[in-house]
Amino acid sequence: MPDVRSSGGVDVRDLGQLLHERRSAANKTLRQVMDEMEKALSASTLQRIEKGAVPEPQNVPVIAKWLGIPTEMIRWPGGLDSPEPSTVPDIVEVHLRADKNLGHEQAMALSEMFRTLYDRLASGADVPLLNKPNER
Repeated sequence: MPDVRSSGGVDVRDLGQLLHERRSAANKTLRQVMDEMEKALSASTLQRIEKGAVPEPQNVPVIAKWLGIPTEMIRWPGGLDSPEPSTVPDIVEVHLRADKNLGHEQAMALSEMFRTLYDRLASGADVPLLNKPNER
């Protein structure tokens, strides 16, 4: 487990990896972790988070408590305590990763498409899909 006090905290997007590492090291199943969290989160929710979904804000304190991380040490992209500046594409990525209807790969694919389109539009480049048809 990283020393969150010396590292400046834990990015909320890394909680899934930390959860998986701690659970695996303790040789526990998702159901055992769910029971230890007093069933505040389902095993399927824990699995989604371990696979890269960003936890919903109301679930972060439960996960942080289980990991032994003070909630004030959790950093959110775009937050005042974020070590790196947050961009609109970063924020969109967080929301896509948190979407229960998307798997990790789908969320990352959509995020990359959005980021590419955003960067092209922000730079002033033409985007064929958005060009108006020639008027006759």
